[in-house]
Amino acid sequence: MLKIIHFYADWCQDCEVQNNILEQLADEYDDVTFELVNVDYQDAKAKKHEIITLPTLLITEGDEVLTRIEGVVDLEELEDVVDVIMEEYVEEEAFDEFL
Repeated sequence: MLKIIHFYADWCQDCEVQNNILEQLADEYDDVTFELVNVDYQDAKAKKHEIITLPTLLITEGDEVLTRIEGVVDLEELEDVVDVIMEEYVEEEAFDEFL
């Protein structure tokens, strides 16, 4: 299952904008999970992923980071990214089952 991890801080205005966009995205995709990581309180996780720009989104599958997006990204662009990743993932899964 795809997961979108949102690295943010309470003092970051762009992070609040991105969070609102992610809430809209969550309404559209039941098969994507979302995680919020406040870098002020979860700095070990932020350091692990070398987060230096806020907001930053990581789209992951299991432990694998599939893509990284830094800065605010609008809903339409996020939908496009998720759709492409999900399409590739479904095709790969179908191919693995075929083997």
